[in-house]
Amino acid sequence: MNNLNTNLITKSKDIQTQLWTEFFDSKRQDHQLLAITVVFKPVDRNNSRERWETEYAAGVLGKFRRAIEPNPANQDRALPFPDFYFFERFESTGLRTAGRRSPFHIHSMLPIRKSQLHRIWSHDNNNLSDRLLKDLKSLGTVQSILVEPVPEGRTAEWVRYITKQKQI
Repeated sequence: MNNLNTNLITKSKDIQTQLWTEFFDSKRQDHQLLAITVVFKPVDRNNSRERWETEYAAGVLGKFRRAIEPNPANQDRALPFPDFYFFERFESTGLRTAGRRSPFHIHSMLPIRKSQLHRIWSHDNNNLSDRLLKDLKSLGTVQSILVEPVPEGRTAEWVRYITKQKQI
């Protein structure tokens, strides 16, 4: 790739990062931003990107939806923006498993309404509630999950980390 194309891609990614940062920061008054990393364990030979994205969207986010909104009729609206996630396979993280193989994992940022945060977050432990952690680990493919609040002023750093090395 020549220098001009590299500069255009970098500039485009910088613009997109800025737009995502502004979007997430605009939600801060009513929402708590959570950065999430889910590491999956391969349980069979189907290890495609689509499989892990489906596991995340249906399984992991499904557990979040049910914890936030117990009424099934309202669960579709429980997460205001569930689509900001990226699959990784060969990039390493702090949750990297032992051995030479890189884990299948997804990084995401999830805004949670502050009025509903208590349903999934334990302020005593500064972690997900025990009930939600138990539900997430009941998914046979979740090896580990790390969830942490995104501090004010750090949204852009998290967006860049989540989208690293991705074509956007």
